[in-house]
Amino acid sequence: MFFKRLRKSARANGQASQLDAPPSYVGQDVVVEGSLVSAGELHIDGTVHGNARAQAVVVDRHGAVHGEVAGEEVLVRGRVIGPIRGVHVHLYPGAHVEGDVINESISIDNGAYIYGSIRRSEDPLAEPGLQLFRPKTPPELEKQDDLDVLDEDNLPPVVRR
Repeated sequence: MFFKRLRKSARANGQASQLDAPPSYVGQDVVVEGSLVSAGELHIDGTVHGNARAQAVVVDRHGAVHGEVAGEEVLVRGRVIGPIRGVHVHLYPGAHVEGDVINESISIDNGAYIYGSIRRSEDPLAEPGLQLFRPKTPPELEKQDDLDVLDEDNLPPVVRR
């Protein structure tokens, strides 16, 4: 486990740490369509098309996240295409980050690639989530009520342009 320091400080107050549970793991052959949330450690060695949030997030060498990554500890050895928010952010050799990084402390090793801004914050996890580019919905699809209505033949209505 990577986070011995985190475990020690969590146990110092006499309570069991959430990190005592085994880490959640996304293997190399796994592709996740959606967001991942964990109270403990989250190791990503596969592909995630969505956000990843945990106490500690590790994006391993074969891992890729296309979305926001947030956690107290964020370690990146793979790819993150999207913003990172973390108290302690570590970018190792081979890391490829395309997005802004908001952190309290950061370390960037030689061989790490980052395309985006780096900004320090006293509490990066409390800041509102960063807005990712989302294409606008066509006007004919904005009226959700019209899509749920069926005619007498149980067919959706025709949208005329």
